[in-house]
Amino acid sequence: MVDIDLWTDGLICAFELMQGRRKRRNGTCTSKAQIEKQAAREASKKHDLQFGQHNAFSSLENGNKISKEHPTNITKALDSHDYDGASNSGHLREIGEFMGRYWVPIGWGRISELVQTMEADAGWGTQPVSFSEEEDMVTVADLAIPYWERPVGPTWWCHVSAEHPSVRKWLSNAQWLHPAISTALLDESRLISERMKHLLYEVPVRVAGGLLFELLGQSPGDPYVDEDDIPIVLRSWQAQNFLITSLHTKGSATSINVLGIAEVQEMLAAGGSNIPGSIHEVVARLACHLARWDDRLFRKNIFGAADEIELMFMNRRTHEDMHLFSIILNQEIRLLSAQVIRVKWSLHAREEIVFELLQHLKGSESRAFLESIRKSTREMIEEQEAVRGRLFTIQDVMQSTVRAWLQDKSLTVTHNLGVFGGCGLILSIITGLFGINVDGIPGAKDSPFAFVLFSSIIMLLGAVLIAIGLIYLGLKKPIADENMEVRKLELQGLVQMFQQEAESHAQVRGTLARNNMPPTARDLLPGSGGYVLVG
Repeated sequence: MVDIDLWTDGLICAFELMQGRRKRRNGTCTSKAQIEKQAAREASKKHDLQFGQHNAFSSLENGNKISKEHPTNITKALDSHDYDGASNSGHLREIGEFMGRYWVPIGWGRISELVQTMEADAGWGTQPVSFSEEEDMVTVADLAIPYWERPVGPTWWCHVSAEHPSVRKWLSNAQWLHPAISTALLDESRLISERMKHLLYEVPVRVAGGLLFELLGQSPGDPYVDEDDIPIVLRSWQAQNFLITSLHTKGSATSINVLGIAEVQEMLAAGGSNIPGSIHEVVARLACHLARWDDRLFRKNIFGAADEIELMFMNRRTHEDMHLFSIILNQEIRLLSAQVIRVKWSLHAREEIVFELLQHLKGSESRAFLESIRKSTREMIEEQEAVRGRLFTIQDVMQSTVRAWLQDKSLTVTHNLGVFGGCGLILSIITGLFGINVDGIPGAKDSPFAFVLFSSIIMLLGAVLIAIGLIYLGLKKPIADENMEVRKLELQGLVQMFQQEAESHAQVRGTLARNNMPPTARDLLPGSGGYVLVG
């Protein structure tokens, strides 16, 4: 287990790769894992006691003279560690030699030792770099000369939070980094190269003896408090045998949990046979795990939303007001289409970043991981295009359904108006034939109620005519489920009949006689027409 007090003051995690030494010890109950854990624990304790965090920050911030000596305190601690019987058990035997590699968690104390072993260019101190507001388009590649340095020194990885004050002070005063590199690690908005102006995303560049690049990822929001996923940018600097990653977030949340980085951290802490053997493999694994979690979140939150829209449309289109229903779904489709387009931009950016990393990273394992990222990215781009097509298809089908619904409404209104108009025409013909008007109503002179009586008769006749029109000339009732099942059975019977006919015709061409043909096909031929069946 990693001591949580080891990573403080903006240090999210840090590891150093340790190469195993040959040991000849006596013992049977001391396993390889126990040796590794005990050596790492004692080495970590020794460094924490020797280098406090306050002294470490003081030495880093004051910019002490860079030494070319490589401290080997951890290696000495491993070599001088006594795995005798008293510290393990009383029953010991010869276990031979042990060779292996593993990653040891380190803190600010050990990081201060490591950075002092690095050789820096003496001219960096005489090249103050200050980015003014008028120089927003000046890139890091314009200020730091691109060249390559041979990988030397210890292998270690340091992952920090760019927003923490201690980290900002540490990187700002780092004499072992080019000032432009320090600025790029602290300021995510600072352009890395000229290609950003044309591509709208950063690609890795070789500057100041190392590789400056950024990886994209997401921090999943808490589903219990309905938080959104927060995009993150991992500004990274890889030189010689070390890697520094600076975390930048594009939003605020209760907690930042980048699962891809957490998986790499757990893998290094746990050890095993598949741990990275070089800093290039660490970079490749970080890119791979971040890409995998991006794909999972894209499929769940964005591609899955397209499935939900299709499900809502297919299940509720016959139970809702189609006009209101189409307005709601159109809004959802419009928002989802914008998210799908952003996913496409992110995938293209990842593809370009991985392509450039393939040109710079060495090792078969690193290249294998990067090639797997390229393959999965191409699959995600194809899946994204399919989702866009599905959204357009849903929108087209929804519009067709709305048009059909409006046509049904218009047909109903037109039919009802036709029925009322026909009945009114009949009544007007009746009144016209008798020449009836207000003064000429039959019996108006003898009875004061003739007008009321005649009007009631006309209204009753009109109601009867309308009822007859709606009953005999009205629209068909909706098909009931029972009628639908009966019709399905009839259609299935029709299909089975044609299947039997096809099978029977295939046999007739063989050995079947004329009288063995099925009745449906036999009835098609006249009984006494003189026709001859040609086999």
